[in-house]
Amino acid sequence: MVEANDLEIAFNALIIKKTVYDTLWRYYDGDHILKYSTERLQEVFGTKLAKFVENWCAVVVDTAWERLELLGFDVGTNIPAKARLAELWKVTEMDLDARTVHLSALVTGEAFVLVWPDSEDNIQAYYNDARLCYIRYDEENPRKKKWAAKWWRTDGGRYRLNLYYPDGIKYFTTEQMKQLPSAHGAFKPTEEAEAPNPYEQIPVFHFRRSRRAITSELTTSILSMQDATDKLLTDLMITAEFGAFPQRFIISSADVTDLKNAPNEIWGIPAGDGVSQAAQVGQLAAAQLDNYVSGIAHVIGAVSSISRTPRHFFFGSTGQLSGEALIALEAPLNKKCERYTAGFGNTWQRVAAFMLRLDGTTVNPEEISVIWSPVETVQPRTTSEIRKIDVEAGIPLKTAVHRAGWTEAEIEQMDKDRAEEAASSSASLARALMEQQREFDQAATTEEGEGEEEEGS
Repeated sequence: MVEANDLEIAFNALIIKKTVYDTLWRYYDGDHILKYSTERLQEVFGTKLAKFVENWCAVVVDTAWERLELLGFDVGTNIPAKARLAELWKVTEMDLDARTVHLSALVTGEAFVLVWPDSEDNIQAYYNDARLCYIRYDEENPRKKKWAAKWWRTDGGRYRLNLYYPDGIKYFTTEQMKQLPSAHGAFKPTEEAEAPNPYEQIPVFHFRRSRRAITSELTTSILSMQDATDKLLTDLMITAEFGAFPQRFIISSADVTDLKNAPNEIWGIPAGDGVSQAAQVGQLAAAQLDNYVSGIAHVIGAVSSISRTPRHFFFGSTGQLSGEALIALEAPLNKKCERYTAGFGNTWQRVAAFMLRLDGTTVNPEEISVIWSPVETVQPRTTSEIRKIDVEAGIPLKTAVHRAGWTEAEIEQMDKDRAEEAASSSASLARALMEQQREFDQAATTEEGEGEEEEGS
């Protein structure tokens, strides 16, 4: 079941990932490493703590991340499976962890979800940090998982590492240590050693931003642009500290130490002696900070183009954009997010199917539909107008709202509300007709009585 070098491969891969992903998370969190200005900052401000950053990495990631909202699942006509899946989704708190999964996939390029029953056979599903997991794929079939690995540090100071295979699980541990082990040989089989896998499926699910390679949303180009922004901002602050205010000077042979620079202060400067240079007062021009501001704006524009993030997310909007303008500006971003929902959705189907399988229900992943919130910015008026045009063109209202991202529950509620409204309208119409008929009968009776009285007289 286990090849001799699987443990070594897993260990080396996890060590490399930790170093790279630590850096990516630091950039996303705004804890940037200043590459060009650290010594100058310490020299100017007298402390190593001085740091000036504008965290555009978070803007690039969050702009896409906020559009990846998983609403739930649909299992077609299998109503019991759909209801049970919705219950499991809530119980395991995957409805909350799903957002973290998407964030990790954007920042590091990948994320992991592990699904497995606990000691009491309760189904557990939870997000795993990409620095803790690794999946090895078949060289011949890159879609087939050969095995998966997960490591973590226990409260007791030991490091644990599990290897997951289709037919079993291998358990390894280290002695107590204060830092990461330096070699895979530190891991030894635990007393339990291994356990069978009755489901013949690796329970670690891999979310990848790109199938071609594991790449972050924060590409090398964007990281270098972030470094350049921090450099320009640091230079701006240093220049503002020393050269943003006009500097005045006095050339005089007399003592000028008592002169004060303050509002409404009048300087009395003695004239020169006629031999040496005459007394002179002047002012040096202030440093131009606009050069740094325009440089930062140029770099941010490059980040916008490289990441397909619309410029108004960086600079704000100077006016109110129409729905059509937003559609045009955000089209590249929306296309990118649609690719993500398609890729992530495929893995979510497999997660949902495996959760149902552990619960005793067999459903093929292809039978499960993943429901996402629309990735584009929603303009209620524009959306309503488009829906109205679709219905007038002959598209059923149910189809139109389903395309707009409505869930099956929302559509069912709409049908229920329409039925109640129709019943209420019918009842109101019937009451109105009865009232009108009653008034008509009453008027006819009154006219008939008046006619009889006239005949009698």
